[in-house]
Amino acid sequence: MTAETANKTLKVGVPLYPTFDSLDVLGPYLVFTYAPNLELHLVAETKAAVTSLEKVQILPCTTFAACPQLDVLLVPGAADLVSPLKAGPRGNNSFLDFLVNQAQSAQLICSVCTGVLMLAAAGLLDGYTVTTHWAWKSLLSLFPCKVAPGFPRYVHSGNRVTGGGIASGIDEALYLVSLLRGQKAAMECQLKMQYRPEPLTHAGDPADGDIWKHPDLPGKVERDWDVQSARKAYAAWLTNQS
Repeated sequence: MTAETANKTLKVGVPLYPTFDSLDVLGPYLVFTYAPNLELHLVAETKAAVTSLEKVQILPCTTFAACPQLDVLLVPGAADLVSPLKAGPRGNNSFLDFLVNQAQSAQLICSVCTGVLMLAAAGLLDGYTVTTHWAWKSLLSLFPCKVAPGFPRYVHSGNRVTGGGIASGIDEALYLVSLLRGQKAAMECQLKMQYRPEPLTHAGDPADGDIWKHPDLPGKVERDWDVQSARKAYAAWLTNQS
């Protein structure tokens, strides 16, 4: 970060699509709100409200077609990861094509949780090292990217920054602020949010300290979310790409 870029207003955009995870969006969005000189854009196909997994409705401020060029693109995850593929292949899919068009000039291309699969489907992670929510990491093997070992909160590879599951987006956003505005600015964001997690248990990923008490939980989560069906849908969609 140079003095020039520190004073320049940067445009940060978060595309919304049905069943997005609210914390994927609003966790980073709050971090960015507290950071200096960031212009925030919630973007969607239309300006109609978009409904999240939790049935929270958010109004976008602009559309894919009208969105200005973003400096930072941050794609959230969602519960329904298959419907965006049904809109069509790259080149005929308004959501994926928006990601491709913005990525051409964006300074940072980022994702939270399963938003990484949207970037991968758009062909924007080829050759990069990435991560996602632990339950969905196996799907990344369908794409020509490298999967980071373990369960990192975020991974920085080139100008791609990909985050782990849902709540990891807060850690990732603080890291992004440190890149864009410096570590002191990131610390101020953290302090304003009083972000100092002290959970009752440690069961945030399959390697966390308390998982041994209930080793069946990771498998249950994958079954609850029907991860294998989504994997088959992605494999079939990729087969049909031109």
